[in-house]
Amino acid sequence: MRILLISSSPHEKRSATYSLAAKIAEGAKAAGAEVETVHLAGRKLQFCHACEACHRAHMTCHLKDDAHQIILKMLNSDGLIFAAPNYLNQVPAQLKTLMDRTSNLIHCQRLLGKYAAGAVTSGSGNNESVGAYLGDYARLCGAQYVGTAGSGPEPGRKELDAAFALGGRLAADIKEGSVYAPQAREIEQRRAYFAEIVKRRKSDWDGEFHYYSEKGWL
Repeated sequence: MRILLISSSPHEKRSATYSLAAKIAEGAKAAGAEVETVHLAGRKLQFCHACEACHRAHMTCHLKDDAHQIILKMLNSDGLIFAAPNYLNQVPAQLKTLMDRTSNLIHCQRLLGKYAAGAVTSGSGNNESVGAYLGDYARLCGAQYVGTAGSGPEPGRKELDAAFALGGRLAADIKEGSVYAPQAREIEQRRAYFAEIVKRRKSDWDGEFHYYSEKGWL
């Protein structure tokens, strides 16, 4: 059982966000998971060019940077932990840039069957909007979202304990193949929506069209 922790704080291991996410990872490890951490700080991540190359042929981005390797790690994981400080009620630019490069994962729900959790910190204590965004992104990619651990600028014992418990739940959901019915319905509805678009664009998005055909989703 492999879980990938993607941390987007520019302070890396010195950040409150990472300390909260590390507790989620600790809880997952206690439940038998292997956790790999990727810090986005210092990584070369270019902006999406909207060239649509990721929808064609081999469904990979033509840009040569670190995003490709990170996306492969996402695809090869069973679960994901997204760690994000609240930047103006959004995720930091580093994480948003990576997410923008995963259009193909969204169209084809390539994280289907995986599970995700989030760690969010803020000076204001307002973590709901960022947690909701992380959950929406996970479901767009086909993954079910287990929950968010949140805290202010310095996680206390209560917040750290809750994060540890969330990690255990993430690992348990992976092991048991848990189904969150409302999320499963949402994922299916979005798949039907994208299936219609892929059919209309099949000559342009041949890679995604073949992917949907092989999955029996058309």
